[in-house]
Amino acid sequence: MWKWLLASVLFFLIVMELVFFAPESGDREIIEDIGDSEVSTESNEKVEQILSGIHLVEAQGDEKQWELESQVAKKEKNSDEWRLDVVKVNFFGENDVSYKAKGLKGFVAEGQESLKIEGDIEITSSNDYKLRTELIFYSTESRKIDGPQEVHLKGPSEKSGDGGPLHMQSKSFNADLSTNIINLTDTVRGRKKMSGGRHMKISSQMAQFSGQSNFALFKDDVVIDVNSMTVTGPRAKFIYKDGELYSMFIDGGVKIKDVGKWGVAGEAEVFFKEDKYVFRGNPKIVQDEDQLVGEEIVIFDGGERVQVKKAKAKYQTKE
Repeated sequence: MWKWLLASVLFFLIVMELVFFAPESGDREIIEDIGDSEVSTESNEKVEQILSGIHLVEAQGDEKQWELESQVAKKEKNSDEWRLDVVKVNFFGENDVSYKAKGLKGFVAEGQESLKIEGDIEITSSNDYKLRTELIFYSTESRKIDGPQEVHLKGPSEKSGDGGPLHMQSKSFNADLSTNIINLTDTVRGRKKMSGGRHMKISSQMAQFSGQSNFALFKDDVVIDVNSMTVTGPRAKFIYKDGELYSMFIDGGVKIKDVGKWGVAGEAEVFFKEDKYVFRGNPKIVQDEDQLVGEEIVIFDGGERVQVKKAKAKYQTKE
């Protein structure tokens, strides 16, 4: 009898557990949509649709503007925006140039007129410029990528020599896909290992790079430091040859400062491999107590040798 009574009590407790503690059927929402879809395991009632394996293409006529892939896309009720997890986008520029971007999250408007990517973003251009940032926006109408936060850029590796890639950073950037120009804006800073163990630092307010060539231009308050020598000017252009940085051209009024010497010129050209600085446009170099003036002044070996072509004057300066 005691065994029968104990069995009855246990049966009653099991029934009570099933009635009061079983999960409700409304805790799971089944999402159905055209194409790839999956069952949502979220209890968030705001989510209206969840799709997996997303592939979107934006085109104008026969030309692709961008192509997107994402692991998961979610759309909330009464929203015209899709939220994407782990997103990859291939932006197409002119002349078959592309910019491959990837990030942790993405947001795309239902009409696909705009994109937003955030979280650990990396963008790689066709010529291997790499940009890292945390937030970008893309407008289909303007065909521009805008990055309002700090960005780090790494240039392509040099094909020869022992120089290292160019490393840059700025507070913001944008890339125009119609011109394939990448603009670093606001407090631009950079560095580069040169051949022969030398190191270059460069700063400006703006820098431009090409997504299809080795073009690099620095504008506004340009300062270049190579070892102990500092050259300043309003703009500077990098010139590449055979896949490596060959020289740099500075114009618009140049100033030079080094240990024991300083000077001015209309323009200057720096040949990195030869460690040679050429100053033109009424150049003047003051070294110790001597002032050198000529049609062209050339400084070799970090200032160890100075050559004046068509010298106009050489005299001892007086206080």
